[in-house]
Amino acid sequence: MHQLFRLVLGQKDLSRAGDLFSLDDSEIEDSLTEALEQIKIISSSSDYQTNNNDQAVVEICITRITTAIRETESIEKHAKALVGLWDSCLEHNLRPSGKDEDTPHAKIASDIMSCILQNYNRPPVMALAIPIAVKFLHRGNKELCRNMSNYLSLAAITKADLLADHTEVIVKSILQGNAMLLRVLPAVYDKQPQPINRHLTELLALMSQLEQPEQYHLLRLLHVAAKRKQPEVVQKCIPFLIGHLKDSTHNDVILSILIEIAGYEPVALNSFLPMLKEIAERFPYLIGQMARIYGAVGHVDEVNISNSEQTTE
Repeated sequence: MHQLFRLVLGQKDLSRAGDLFSLDDSEIEDSLTEALEQIKIISSSSDYQTNNNDQAVVEICITRITTAIRETESIEKHAKALVGLWDSCLEHNLRPSGKDEDTPHAKIASDIMSCILQNYNRPPVMALAIPIAVKFLHRGNKELCRNMSNYLSLAAITKADLLADHTEVIVKSILQGNAMLLRVLPAVYDKQPQPINRHLTELLALMSQLEQPEQYHLLRLLHVAAKRKQPEVVQKCIPFLIGHLKDSTHNDVILSILIEIAGYEPVALNSFLPMLKEIAERFPYLIGQMARIYGAVGHVDEVNISNSEQTTE
């Protein structure tokens, strides 16, 4: 470890901590993992939460370390130590105090979170980070949870398979009010449909409470689910979709889902034809899409009549 890191962290010397910024990133890069391990020891001590000097030393050192990691692009080399320090924060209180101030360990978690999760396009880093990241969703710190959700949504774009194992935790976080994570569900559905299907009714019940972007992601989830042709999902979806078809914001997306369902389960839409007709009269520009649903359902009726006549003969 670089001698200045050894001095600052070994003696917890706040007066010299600022000198770390006078060193070149390349000069300290080899020391970063060892420095992170030393910070973990300091922050895990019994008096850390009440020791302002130690907290200040740790805060400065983490800022210097994360800056050096970014500048030298050495995240993969130091990811294990960085995630290890991040994980250790979970062993301590992360809930804000009455004054809405972060606890010392919540500050550490927040300071290193972006350094780790900005690398959502690096699979080796995400493989280490995601199992730890999802644990922060249920630790009572809304700001940490919100920021974590942003990064997890980005990770779902490139490495949905790493998030799929944590689908149950993600769904529960959504149901507890973390609607931002709805954008993750379409990406993980194909790999882990069951945890989502189990809570689908509860997820659909959130629709009226959601902002427009989250509503869109919920509908995207239903479109992905509809393509899997699961009868139990279709039964839950159709009344919900028909009910929201009167909302002009999303009726185009909803009709696309209904057309998907009509392609393989037209009978399920039969009893809803009068409602569809009423909506088509209200929104004439939807008639073209409505006709495709009517055509699919009507074709089934024709086949049934034909089969009935053949049986009679």
